[in-house]
Amino acid sequence: MDLTPQQMRFATSFLPMFFKRRKSLAPGGLQGLRAGHETLRRWRLDAATPMERMRILDPAPDQGQIAETLRRARELFPALAGVPVTAAWAGYIDSTPDGVPAIGETNIPGFILAAGFSGHGFGIGPGAGHLVADLITGAAPILDPRPYHPARFERSSWGKVADF
Repeated sequence: MDLTPQQMRFATSFLPMFFKRRKSLAPGGLQGLRAGHETLRRWRLDAATPMERMRILDPAPDQGQIAETLRRARELFPALAGVPVTAAWAGYIDSTPDGVPAIGETNIPGFILAAGFSGHGFGIGPGAGHLVADLITGAAPILDPRPYHPARFERSSWGKVADF
């Protein structure tokens, strides 16, 4: 978890999720701040955007976390005692405050958002893809899309997240 201006801005909305996952989250570095859209609030439309300059965020794996995971795996499966780690990878998980994906048309007409799968994209990807296809084509949705609509995170005039 990299500290970025947007992460700090929306931290209170994400606090419940952080408390639920506190054992699996670790503080990151400043790569997200330096590399992606967090670098600028606005950018010129006739110039390359920060996302075009840095297309892949490739954080370094946390060696301490890898060692702890390996220790726990060996504790559960003693046969792994002599097996070395041959490769490690780290990445970012997009998430929403409630851990449920945001799927639906945004305030930009025709722009359908499907984000915030919280690491569950492989498992729910087929159903989410079907829902997105239904929304794009105007077909009857495979399921009620309202619980997934991004508007559920809009703030009301009282500062609370809107009920949707």
